[in-house]
Amino acid sequence: QPIEVSPPLLAAWGGKINGFNIARWVHSSSANIKKLMAVMENITKLVRSNKFVCDTVLYKVGEDAVSDAFSRAADPADSTQVVLIFPTLQEEKQTSDEEARKEKQRLALAAEQEAARRKEEEERDKLKNEWLNLLFSEQSVAAMSPEGPLPVTYEGGNMNSPKQLLVYIGDNPKTDNVVLKELPASLDSGIGLLSASWSEHPAGEAFAEFNLKAPEVVDGSWYLRDRIAFENSDLDMLHDVELLGRSLVETLESRLNEFGLNWGQVSIVGFGKGAGVALYAALLKLFPSQIGPMILFSPVVAFPNFLAERIQALKGSPATLKVFLIWGNRSRCTPGTFRQLLAQVLRKAPNVHCTPDTVPDADFVFDSKSLAVLTQILPLCLGK
Repeated sequence: QPIEVSPPLLAAWGGKINGFNIARWVHSSSANIKKLMAVMENITKLVRSNKFVCDTVLYKVGEDAVSDAFSRAADPADSTQVVLIFPTLQEEKQTSDEEARKEKQRLALAAEQEAARRKEEEERDKLKNEWLNLLFSEQSVAAMSPEGPLPVTYEGGNMNSPKQLLVYIGDNPKTDNVVLKELPASLDSGIGLLSASWSEHPAGEAFAEFNLKAPEVVDGSWYLRDRIAFENSDLDMLHDVELLGRSLVETLESRLNEFGLNWGQVSIVGFGKGAGVALYAALLKLFPSQIGPMILFSPVVAFPNFLAERIQALKGSPATLKVFLIWGNRSRCTPGTFRQLLAQVLRKAPNVHCTPDTVPDADFVFDSKSLAVLTQILPLCLGK
């Protein structure tokens, strides 16, 4: 008769079986029957006297590491008998049911967490949109809680009884003012010059620390962000830009009252972030009425898409605002994608006349090259 081995015992086992048919051997001779009975009698005696002991270790398939069982069975120095216990159909069903129950719980928990995340995101978006809609309005936090005027770091020209006021707002008053000191000589005797510093104002601390050499600035992606992509830091920056713009207005308001001038007699020269603050203030009507021409060198205007959105929400001014944009062709802080976007925003803005220009071999700095360009443009704006 052939030897029958249960298939589960051969699973994942690469050995071979050597043996013979005991039944055939026993029945081949009556002497063999007697031999077998004698062997069985001796084994029975050994078992009853507890002298026939075989160490056994059990491995349950599905719970224990079966690879360890085969390694132990293959070890010739280990005489322990290795027994594999396969789960019953009932145990398999219980395991399957338990796994299905856990998977159902996991999916339910994931759906609950996703619903909570969506609800939280919707609430956050709602609060963000409410905040953005209030920016640069009379109900904004900056309008309700102003932080005082910008400090004036330089005065030149006719500051006794000026007929016109030329205001400079840049990023680095120490170096910028050195250049500005050369400007009064080319100004008409009726023009007063002052430099206001946003970077020395308490509201400008975070804005001053913003790195214009960051990859997202250089590649233009930072400028292209819209309200959907805004992060909390972007909302804070827009709030700071509004605060600084209102502080600039407060600085000039006291001087206009002092000299008896109106806002149309104010012209602004700006550079970098300061130019961006001034442009936001002018286009979003933070000035009580329309100011004179603006000459802006490499303006860093945060998020022109948002600026365009807010411009569309305002009523247009009957007066035309002249804006001269002067770019340095070597400036990496104001990439081409940003310049094109800003130009589109200004073209679509009502009653804004924009004149762009590029200075060859000019970097992101207000220097003697900038001053030379400024002295050429000023007569077109102020007269001489």
